Amino acid sequence: MPSRSKIKTAGKPYIIEVFMNWLAQFLAMILPTNLSLVAGRGSAKTTEIQVERLIEMIYDMPGAPVAWVADTFTNLQANVLPMVLEGLERKDYKEGVHFIIEKEPPKFSDKECEGLPEWLKPHFWKPFNKIVSYKRTIIFFTGFNITFGSLDRPASLAGRSYVHVFGDEAKYFPEEKIANLLKAVRGYRVQFGHSPFYRGRTFTTDMPNTSNAGEYDWIFKDMKNMDRKMVMTIYKTALIMNEATQEFITARERFMETHSDEDRKEYKNKLRTLNRWRSDWYELRKLPKARTVFLVASSYVNVDILSLEYFEDAMATQLSDVNAAILSMPPKLEAGMRFYANLGERHFYDDGNILSIQNSFGLLEQENCTVLRHLNPRRALDAGMDFGNMNSMIVAQDDGHTLRCLKTFYVLPPAYLRELADAFLAYFTQHEEKTLNLYYDRAGNNYRKQKEDLASKIKAAIEKDGNGRSTGWTVILKSKFQGNIAQADEYVFMQELLSGRNKRLPAILIDTYNCRPLKASLEGAKTRKTDKGIIAKDKRSEKLAPERLPMESTNMSDA
Repeated sequence: MPSRSKIKTAGKPYIIEVFMNWLAQFLAMILPTNLSLVAGRGSAKTTEIQVERLIEMIYDMPGAPVAWVADTFTNLQANVLPMVLEGLERKDYKEGVHFIIEKEPPKFSDKECEGLPEWLKPHFWKPFNKIVSYKRTIIFFTGFNITFGSLDRPASLAGRSYVHVFGDEAKYFPEEKIANLLKAVRGYRVQFGHSPFYRGRTFTTDMPNTSNAGEYDWIFKDMKNMDRKMVMTIYKTALIMNEATQEFITARERFMETHSDEDRKEYKNKLRTLNRWRSDWYELRKLPKARTVFLVASSYVNVDILSLEYFEDAMATQLSDVNAAILSMPPKLEAGMRFYANLGERHFYDDGNILSIQNSFGLLEQENCTVLRHLNPRRALDAGMDFGNMNSMIVAQDDGHTLRCLKTFYVLPPAYLRELADAFLAYFTQHEEKTLNLYYDRAGNNYRKQKEDLASKIKAAIEKDGNGRSTGWTVILKSKFQGNIAQADEYVFMQELLSGRNKRLPAILIDTYNCRPLKASLEGAKTRKTDKGIIAKDKRSEKLAPERLPMESTNMSDA
């Protein structure tokens, strides 16, 4: 086979070199209608794979409406949206130029466009769908628009039609809820039915652990829908199309230099070849057998970015979740290995938010306690606190029969108690009874005589803001002079508490969405035996990297 022409990138502003790991490259070349991907943490699922598919749709379906769903609105704001924006920025898509967030598309005056040819005039095409409210919406310059929503706010995505659905951390999506949303992927066939992405879905997640209540493995159902031979046919076609693209560009560059009839003929021949292969690749992707791709990959796909040290540190912890989170191996945790063995679905509720109030908040606005359905604003709050590398707080209210865990807060280094207090104060700014009963690990009393104890510091940070002004809150320290509670005693007590059989103990209810780190911490906490054969809590997870602590460590369960 003769050698193919290759593009030389040096000194060419119209060619940009970017890095993509091999999995992202592979998926960018096949671009199926439906993508279901189970991949380890740090594999660039959102910033590369999802965003690359998003960019293709911006051009392939101008004016089209799509939905982007998360399990909770908090997770959407804190994790999903920032990663999407980071991915767009990496690919040189800028806010205000290529897209706008929660705003009406800009209109440019004739004066601003004076002297510019039509194709250079700045403008945003009009979305095909009618947009009544710009809240929770990103609009791109082609009119392509994303409505962001969450499963804890079903109304945020209800009553509309979409041509595609994106979702990350799909293991937290209950199957019945996501099935409901997929019913809205309909309509606009005349306008967008030509696209291979039409009526498709893009779901990514790390490995689900079905032994944890609230994690689901329905994504594996797409395994049987994938035709491997057809996927490889599309990939091989894409490889040839890629070569044809490079030959076309080099032929065009040569013609632009020489303007000879021979080079003009070669340039047009290469263009016809490219168009033929592009058409074949595009039509292949629409075939029924080519619609779905399901893949499982480990974090090693991104080893060039993560580095070998990242994996060495992860493996050194010897935690069982490494197999699932990094290697994408199905986890195995028997109920008898759980520290909170009696924890079950009955301890969680998912109606904790008042949807009408919640929907009034936009993507860039922070929710406050007014969204909490089960909060009594005229009664004091209780809070459990754990100090450490991750400072954790759980806010609850007890009505005499049931203790409801309403909201969790945490900060990671370099943030400290001031930032934690600020988060609490901002969220509960409209709570009327400003009394907080604070319970905490006895370590919070250390150095109390020197007035350096952490309990007094968080009390001071809540009662006075960063400028030293009174906030109106009174914090009552409930754990002064508290003795040690051995882990073996905690283990026995928690089995009794969570069993629900002891009428002298309150029922425990935890908000699934607002206390997600607590839920993950309780479900993931494991037992170990000491040298003396006594049951204890396995706390090795607290030595993980800070960014992994909220969802993978026992810190929040200690709080």
